[in-house]
Amino acid sequence: MFIDTYLLTLALLAASSASLFAQCDALFISEYIEGWSNNKAIEIYNPTGSAIDMSDFRLERYSNGATAAQENQKVVLSGTIQPNDVLVYVLDKQDPDGVDFEAPVWDELAEKADIWLCPVYEENNAMYFNGNDAMVLRQISSNAVLDIFGVIGEDPGSAGWDEITQNHTLVRRPEVTSGDVTATDEFDVLAVWDSLEVNTFDELGQHVCDCVVSVDEEGRDGFKVFPNPTVGNVSITMATPMRALVVRNMSGLEVRRIGANGAVRTELDLTDLAEGTYFVEVQLTNGSVRHRKVVKH
Repeated sequence: MFIDTYLLTLALLAASSASLFAQCDALFISEYIEGWSNNKAIEIYNPTGSAIDMSDFRLERYSNGATAAQENQKVVLSGTIQPNDVLVYVLDKQDPDGVDFEAPVWDELAEKADIWLCPVYEENNAMYFNGNDAMVLRQISSNAVLDIFGVIGEDPGSAGWDEITQNHTLVRRPEVTSGDVTATDEFDVLAVWDSLEVNTFDELGQHVCDCVVSVDEEGRDGFKVFPNPTVGNVSITMATPMRALVVRNMSGLEVRRIGANGAVRTELDLTDLAEGTYFVEVQLTNGSVRHRKVVKH
C-alpha cells in the first residue's frame, strides 16, 4: 500500500508545469472535518487567479450509499473566495445551551468558521455527514461536478472509507491541484489526503497547494525548503522533529538518505546530483511523512 501510494504521489508531483497549471482552474475541497458530535466542516480552496462568488455553487450529501441527493441534502453556498485562498463552511450549531443533536460545535472550530450552514436538520441536512456519506461540490449554472469526496452509490460502513473518513480531519495533499470528478472511482483516501486526529482544526483557514508558484514558501507543519530552486545545499525546516530525509529522483529511486536525529532544521547537500526535479521525503519522529518537490539547477 505504501509503495502504491508513494508512486501515485510521485506521479502527481511530476506533472509538467503546463499540465499542473491547466488543472489549477476550478474550486475543490481542501479540508474535511468529521469530528465528535456536531464538529463538521468543509473547507473549499480557490486555486485560480480570480475571486469567485460562491452563490453559484452548492454542496450535496449522498447519504449512506445513495445514488442521488435529496433536495434537503443540497445547500447553496455564499461568500467570495479570493485567489489562492479558502472559505470554511461549518455546521451551524452555535447555541451554547444546545444538547444532544443540537450540541454546539467546539470553540476552536467556531473560531475558524467563515460561513455557517444548515442550522435546522429538517430543513436542510447537507452538512450532517458522518464519514460514510459522499460529498459533492457542484457549480449550479453549469451543473458541473467540481469535486467528490467518497464514492457516490457506495456505503463504506460506519467507519467510513479506509476506516479513516469518520472521526478524522483530512487535509488535501499539496500536490493535488484539482478535484475528483469521477463518481464511481475507488476512493484511496491516503493517496490524496493527509489524515489528522479527530477534532484537529489547526489547518482550517489556510491551504498549501502546488498551484502557488513559490516553491520555497512555508507549508504545513512549518515545512520549508530554502532555497528552492537550488544549485547545491538546501535548508530543511520542520516544526515537528525529523527522523530522516530521503531524496528520490523522478523515477522514485532513492538517491540520497540522511539521518536527522530529532532535529527541526538540517542541511541537505544536492551539489553532486544532476540538474532536474527531485522529491524530498521527510520522515518525522511521530511517524508522519511529508513530501516536497525540489528543483536542482
